[in-house]
Amino acid sequence: MYELNDKKIGAHLKELIDERGYKTTADFCRRYLIEKYNTVNYTEDKLNEDLKTAKNTFSKILNGKQRITLEQLPILSKLLCVSCEEILSAGKHYAPTINHVTNYDIAQSRDRKVWDEYMKREDRLFLNCDEYRKTVIDYALEFNNYKFIKYLLDEEYIWFVDNSKEGYGPYYGAGTSIKQNLGRFDNDTDSFIPREFHEQDRLRTQTAVLAIENGDCDVLELLRARETPEINLAFSTTPNYHDFKNSRNENLIEAIAISNDKRIIDYFTEEYVLPDKLKVEDSLFVFPFLGEVIEKLIKNKNAFAETVIRRAIEHNQNVYEKLSALIDVEYNYLQSIGTRGTEKEIKNQIARYFRHDDSSDCVSLSIIAVPHKAFVGNIIKSESNKLSSEETKYIEELNRSYYKVISLGGE
Repeated sequence: MYELNDKKIGAHLKELIDERGYKTTADFCRRYLIEKYNTVNYTEDKLNEDLKTAKNTFSKILNGKQRITLEQLPILSKLLCVSCEEILSAGKHYAPTINHVTNYDIAQSRDRKVWDEYMKREDRLFLNCDEYRKTVIDYALEFNNYKFIKYLLDEEYIWFVDNSKEGYGPYYGAGTSIKQNLGRFDNDTDSFIPREFHEQDRLRTQTAVLAIENGDCDVLELLRARETPEINLAFSTTPNYHDFKNSRNENLIEAIAISNDKRIIDYFTEEYVLPDKLKVEDSLFVFPFLGEVIEKLIKNKNAFAETVIRRAIEHNQNVYEKLSALIDVEYNYLQSIGTRGTEKEIKNQIARYFRHDDSSDCVSLSIIAVPHKAFVGNIIKSESNKLSSEETKYIEELNRSYYKVISLGGE
């Protein structure tokens, strides 16, 4: 057993409330009241009237100055997706879950009938994490239950990239069509998924790993698996290219490198441009971690290694040609309006708008004078060593093409 410690319980509740995505105590209190008084007679005006008292009560609880009641405990358990025992022990103990259906059980099932019944439950169990703070999706990925993940995607119960939105921003977080039953006050239409699901890319990239293992290129396309969320910000006036490392998934890189499926290799080596909705005039990208894929392909003695290196070289060359063309256009324009200086001096002046971060293999060039053209893209290099003479030749050519682009930045 354990002794109740109000301060520790309050501190643990604070952590849980933050983890579940409630921005303020008031937000949580509102959800608490909706859950507590979920009847047709409980009006918005009454809720706002009760909110002040609830905020005061929970402020005391969270600061360890007031003990939670038996009435509050089951509601807190439901809203925070943890057991009553975890709350009372301040996170030290967990209650067993052997007598009821669990996320763990469902995630191992291969039975569509079981999935259908689970997704239609009135208590919306799908939206909840268990006492170990894991959802059914977490467990399905752990168990490599690709059929269940595919079922959720096909039935549009979940998504990882919402292409319907007019600017889906830097995050490709999870979303769901299942909504929490909030009674009459359902203005907050966000599904009750922990905040980190919306903001991290792990679920999308781990699902992509399973899609690769199952040779499912359609799902890779749906997941935009060769992109990273930060690419959507690559055209920013103050891009942070180091953010690309946040989307690096070692499992995804490894899955590509051991694949013997030509369609998978083709998908991840194909060039692509930014969506029109991002209003970028010109762009050219390839999977940002292709350099690491090349290193692993060589290490694994994968037959596609040479193909991938050649495509990376071709991509670098395409970026070079686009940038060179833009610089030439701008140079000719500046000459036409009487800009003084040698060709080298004028092109160095243009190169002030060239931005590159060598640490993440990203390059960006913006031409902001007339004719107001801009280009963003990335380039690939490889740090491979212990190569055969033939492999060395290709890697040296790849890296030459990389630094050839860098040289356009001038002095």
